[in-house]
Amino acid sequence: MLNEAFYAPGDLGQAWSLLSGLGDKAIIIAGGTDLMVRFNRHRRKRSEVLVYVGKLGLNVIEETNGQMVIGACATLADITASTVVRQKLPLLARACGEMASPAVRNAATLGGNLVTNARTADGVAALMALGAVVVTASTAGESRMLVEQFVSTPRKQKLANGGIVKQFELPCLTADEKWGWEKLRQRQGDSRSILSVSVRARMEGDICRSIRLVLGGMAANPFVSKTAVQLLEGRPLSPDLVDRVAEEILSETDAGTDARATAWYREKAAQVLVRRVLTQIA
Repeated sequence: MLNEAFYAPGDLGQAWSLLSGLGDKAIIIAGGTDLMVRFNRHRRKRSEVLVYVGKLGLNVIEETNGQMVIGACATLADITASTVVRQKLPLLARACGEMASPAVRNAATLGGNLVTNARTADGVAALMALGAVVVTASTAGESRMLVEQFVSTPRKQKLANGGIVKQFELPCLTADEKWGWEKLRQRQGDSRSILSVSVRARMEGDICRSIRLVLGGMAANPFVSKTAVQLLEGRPLSPDLVDRVAEEILSETDAGTDARATAWYREKAAQVLVRRVLTQIA
């Protein structure tokens, strides 16, 4: 490995001090499932320093008064296996359970999925659909922002002053809410995502009162669809309206082409998956 230094702070104060002092040289590592691939492919600089945050107690998973708190170092496997997550946030449990392989899920963390923010980061799309708030902590204190704000904010700004992602805060699903999740991949097992569509909606009979529909894998970042909000809220989810959303949602993004799929294929697949998830909650 190309690194010359490795630190494992014992508490958050030590972590903030290290990260603040090291500045751009610091590389935070927890599960390491994405980072170590980059090291093995020599995509990191020798001058960078690893700071391990796995001993800071950031793996909590607990629910209090309708609010779920999930630590940034909670593994995808722990989230998938958590009874309270499966009951209160089944969308997140489903998304985490379909990422990567079982071996990777045992090490990969939800915080790492967010900070790495690869196009294939299904956890980010699921968190976004659920309206999750990211809690960061630094020498300047704690700050909170929605996931969609976090992914679009420059790293030096959102993780300033030795900042790290501490936890996620999510409102649990209520009795009048429904959810949907669809994922397209090249094969079953450990294949990375080509595209994902996730939705959280509050329904009153067949009338949609609020909705957060998120497309992941289309472009660099997942996004919350404004088209879905404009066309669906306050209206019944009729087949014609579902088709209209599936058609018009493509105007919100420019699909990308990579080794897994062309932009054309992603656009066609997105329309199919959007129809599926909206049919699930209708």
